[in-house]
Amino acid sequence: MRWIKKITWWQLLLIFLILAIASMGPQIVKQTMYMNSWDVPFHLSRMYELTKGFENGKWLPDISAYTFGQNGYGVNLFYGYSFTYLVALIYFWTHQAITAVLAGYIILLTTAMGLNYYAGSLFFTGGRSKLKSFAFSTLYVLAPVTFGQIKVRGLPGELIGILLFPAVLAAFYAIMFTARKSWVFASIVSTITVTNHVLSALLLLIVLTIMFIVFLYKKQATTGKLWQLVKAGILTLLLSAFYVMPFIQQILSDKIAGANVFFQATSVWDSISSSISNQATLNWTAIPVGVFVFVMSIVVVLGLLYTRSFSNHVQIIGGWLAISLIAIFYTPIEILTKTPLHVFQMMGRFYPIIMLLGLLFVIEGLEKFSEIGLLKQKTVGWLFVTGIVLAIFSAWKMQVTTYYNGGSANIANYQVGKKQLPKTVSNADFDYQIQHYYQLPLGSKDYLGQGRVKFVNNYQVGSWGDNRDAKRIYIDGKLSSLQLTHKGYVFTVANVPTSAKQVLLPMTNYKGWQVIGANNKILPITTIKGKMAVDPKGNRTLHLTYHKTLLHRVAIMVSAISVVVLLVVGLMTYFKRR
Repeated sequence: MRWIKKITWWQLLLIFLILAIASMGPQIVKQTMYMNSWDVPFHLSRMYELTKGFENGKWLPDISAYTFGQNGYGVNLFYGYSFTYLVALIYFWTHQAITAVLAGYIILLTTAMGLNYYAGSLFFTGGRSKLKSFAFSTLYVLAPVTFGQIKVRGLPGELIGILLFPAVLAAFYAIMFTARKSWVFASIVSTITVTNHVLSALLLLIVLTIMFIVFLYKKQATTGKLWQLVKAGILTLLLSAFYVMPFIQQILSDKIAGANVFFQATSVWDSISSSISNQATLNWTAIPVGVFVFVMSIVVVLGLLYTRSFSNHVQIIGGWLAISLIAIFYTPIEILTKTPLHVFQMMGRFYPIIMLLGLLFVIEGLEKFSEIGLLKQKTVGWLFVTGIVLAIFSAWKMQVTTYYNGGSANIANYQVGKKQLPKTVSNADFDYQIQHYYQLPLGSKDYLGQGRVKFVNNYQVGSWGDNRDAKRIYIDGKLSSLQLTHKGYVFTVANVPTSAKQVLLPMTNYKGWQVIGANNKILPITTIKGKMAVDPKGNRTLHLTYHKTLLHRVAIMVSAISVVVLLVVGLMTYFKRR
């Protein structure tokens, strides 16, 4: 493995690109996606909505007009969309939806391996640090759970949170526990995470808080390091302001329904079974680290016990791994449901902690074997290659079983009423399916008005395919025959009776809505039972448009200026060093 010491960044990225394409190969050839759960059409609808916004000249659309019931659901106000935005641009340019998604995944996997390789360089030391960084980045990104996310979720921001989890932690680890000045890198990877998946950002905040406590306990805090942490936090906020600020504003401005209150525990035996079988599936009651990490973890433990060669570094990683395993598998979930942590809903979402620590333990353990002569360095390198090959084979097995052998035994039978929906979607039928089958009128319901969503035993009730609540318009408290229509992102209610005192619309009253009557007069808006209520004041036609708030517009400008300044300073620094 001497070649890796001489490899350039461009050659390394080419290898990552080849691995990404290879791992997605069967599905790239098939150009198909399985509608495995409601998550798939949900995320595909987000991409479709962004693309329709581009077509209408709205390059940063906030509310939905073509999906989610076509009634102004604030999908982009609450769901991070920076990666989905990239995929939507590819779709907009190529008009090939599934090709755009698969291209997006190749870009994501390649970039994630590159970022985690750099993150590894912040953590690993010694003459073989490049090899360890390469093994870490590829084995983590190409793990079976990655392709489980691709199979079950469609275009999940959660996968980005999982893939960049090590990069964020490594960047902050370098600030707190080494002399490296990695605050800019910490800000960039944190921004990508925050603007794609809020839960992943919350998970990182929890882990970083623990790291900070250890940082203070070990008395490693200096003015320079604390200032780096402050700068990283400020720059992250500036870069992500375009999403974070309107998200906070909307959450605080209206009573939002919120997520289901439940928690699924993880199963030790399911985790072991799925790891040994190297399954590329996503099951949030299990934490599958893959057969390589699972088996090699046991080998390292037994080998170190036999040789009694525990280094301080390996002991620390192993200790935190043991603590994390006990905490995640055995924490009483009944307690968590009564705390704000209930938003995680499934303990399996703590997977990145176990995978990260498990992989670090394996890599550093095998390195120790090499140091004491138990394994040759070349053998360690080939073990890493074996792990990568196993990961790719796991991805291929998932794709071949799903897309070539008709293996749909583990695919849920999603339908609306008695109408079974198509199992797969391709470039040719994508538009038709999104428009006719997967409108999802209520979205995920988490960010609808509180009075609009019913909870039974803390669980949201209602069918995803139920069109009624998404279409009904009430006049003075009575159901009417009026229809909500739209042209582009302008919604219209026509033929309102002149005697009407209140029009109750099937939309949440997000801050930024504006209702116009005759003579362009703005009409007052209130909220009733989680929906937007308007006094028509005798107007027979109402036009509703959503406008970004002043705070939202300022936040976009702040993020844009921050990106430009960061790029300019980065280029100047690069050329100055050359």
